[in-house]
Amino acid sequence: MYEFIKEEIEKVIKNNPPDSVLFSGGVDSSAILYHAVKENPNVMGITVGVQGKETSDIKYSKLVANQLGIKNHHIYYVSPENIKRTVETSVKILRSFNPEWISSTTTLLLGTMYAKKQGLHSISSGEGADDLFGSFPFFTNWQGTQEDLAKTIEQRLKEIRIMSDVIAKSIGMTYIAPFHNKDVKNTILSIPIKDRMKKEGKIKTKYPLRKAYESYLPADCITRPQTMAFTGSGIYDTIQSIGDEVSDEEYKKASKTILPFKNKFEYALFKLYTKNFKFKQQENGQGCIHCGSSMNGNKINCKICATLQVEGKELEFDGL
Repeated sequence: MYEFIKEEIEKVIKNNPPDSVLFSGGVDSSAILYHAVKENPNVMGITVGVQGKETSDIKYSKLVANQLGIKNHHIYYVSPENIKRTVETSVKILRSFNPEWISSTTTLLLGTMYAKKQGLHSISSGEGADDLFGSFPFFTNWQGTQEDLAKTIEQRLKEIRIMSDVIAKSIGMTYIAPFHNKDVKNTILSIPIKDRMKKEGKIKTKYPLRKAYESYLPADCITRPQTMAFTGSGIYDTIQSIGDEVSDEEYKKASKTILPFKNKFEYALFKLYTKNFKFKQQENGQGCIHCGSSMNGNKINCKICATLQVEGKELEFDGL
């Protein structure tokens, strides 16, 4: 029924096969790896994990790699200390202090750096699918009309930066972005939003994508519950502890005098941000509704704190 999605993604990979794929074992990255291994049997699937933990990404990536016959699957276990040391680099690369996006960036950065160390030159991932299919919590929790939701998603797609591309360029790698390819995007966006976000049985998100690959990927992969790059890898749980280094007194003072930080983790990231960049808030409440900085031409997505805001209200990234 949705085979046309698979066909468009296949064209992108066939025209520009990557040396490696950031591989979580979720349907997005598994779909990319499925095509990549056809073009290059030695393509490296890279799964990032936390040393001492067997996370859901490791579990599912092993399962999918086994079924697809991936000969070159590498699980990169990173020590908690190394992960925390990488956080400031993530802040500098993404130029943001958003906890979720910095956690995702750290996961993607570690995987990309690993590929670089292996002598590879290009990398791909499933980034972009969550926006196209409306599977982020601030979309699944949407309270308005479906028409407005579809417009919000399309506007966000125009404004966001592709994390994996920014990361790859920062270390001299090439990123291949199937879900940000114009033809792939237009194909998926042509599907009505109600169908893109359809739920059926064990399938709760990305229905068209999962149906497109249900004959090609393991059933456990197709029905795997939604996870983000930072949760499935275990990275978020590891680095949020940097907020524990902030005293209650300092946190309360900062939340009153700077901006209403959501938690100590966000404040700790903000400190790393201001260590490297100037932070300026707009006067008269003209900036972002959360951090007050300039939206820099964006209409709904703050470039600094990554808050998604529609008609003066924040769409919260929760519910995972």
